[in-house]
Amino acid sequence: MLKLVLKKGKEKKVKHFYPWVFRDELERVEGEGLVGELYAHDGSFLGVGTYSPVSRIAFRVFTHERRPLDEAYFKETLERTAFLREGIPSDAYRVLYSESDQTPGFIVDRYADGLVLQVRTLGAEKLKPELLKALVERFRPAFVYERSDFVGRKDEGLEPFKGLLWGELKNPVLIREHEFTFLVDVERGLKTGFYLDQRENRLYASSLVKEGSRVLDLFCYTGGFSVYCAKRGARVTGVDLNERALELARENARINGVEVEFVKANAFEYLEQDRSSYDLIIADPPAIAKARKEKESLKWAVWKLAYHAFPRLRRGGRLFICVCSYQLSADELARQVRLAATDRGRKVVLKELRLQPYDHPYLPTFPESLYLKCGDFILV
Repeated sequence: MLKLVLKKGKEKKVKHFYPWVFRDELERVEGEGLVGELYAHDGSFLGVGTYSPVSRIAFRVFTHERRPLDEAYFKETLERTAFLREGIPSDAYRVLYSESDQTPGFIVDRYADGLVLQVRTLGAEKLKPELLKALVERFRPAFVYERSDFVGRKDEGLEPFKGLLWGELKNPVLIREHEFTFLVDVERGLKTGFYLDQRENRLYASSLVKEGSRVLDLFCYTGGFSVYCAKRGARVTGVDLNERALELARENARINGVEVEFVKANAFEYLEQDRSSYDLIIADPPAIAKARKEKESLKWAVWKLAYHAFPRLRRGGRLFICVCSYQLSADELARQVRLAATDRGRKVVLKELRLQPYDHPYLPTFPESLYLKCGDFILV
């Protein structure tokens, strides 16, 4: 194993369960490899984790116990974190959420009888065979498919990759969620195929409508929010630029027995040009800001969506708007919507702030694990 030693005074946050060590916090690295032990400046043991020779985040702590990161570790981790997935009203959910489940660099999502894996770091790539064995042993899945085809892998010196690791995949996969069923394209869909983190928010948004309500679902993707609202009797228009996603959205509406008008268009442009009135506008844009330098673009996008949404809402209408990024806090989301409202001469009330579900655990000791924030704003 590698031995990594922190500079004096840099051990406190690790002891308080913050899992990242940045390169400028290391005093020295002894040995070679991608798995190592971390020590404080005084020589006291802090934890075991993975090392990256190229990333800004040099070390990621898996465990504060001195033990190997082998198949047994991942089996125990899957067993230990299973209680956070109990009672989920779906056969699709997040099995492992990276640092939040003591598996930095790994994301595992379950879709019915199959699993989709993301490997996000060089160290995780080294440990992938051990995790794969543990996943197959615990779940006996029909397939394990890897979706590591994102550009962020290059920051770790890795090329994007996707492919079948285990079993046989019949794509798209049919999943159950609450009373609904959805087709999921795990090979070409966004993220790992479906927005699993919006499961409870889809149910919440549908509770805001009634028979005959007019709903505009921007960035509708494969129709999750649209189908939920249409099932409650709302008249829904879903807008997205992704033709493949819209094909699945239309099929998802059909298999759930609802009618939705799906439109291929740029959501920003559609909202600016539309002259209809709505009771609910849902805006769930894809992640715009993954780094701090992109934060201003995300703030502008939230303001622009809200600014053009308010004239389209009837009095008492709702704007349900989401951001999928740690970079923008809940306070900043509310501030951008408030600025857009005052720029339009409108007054809004924040009815409810909603976060990611419990199978995407938020660790207060690791603020970066809180990324999804959705605000339900009422026009008064």
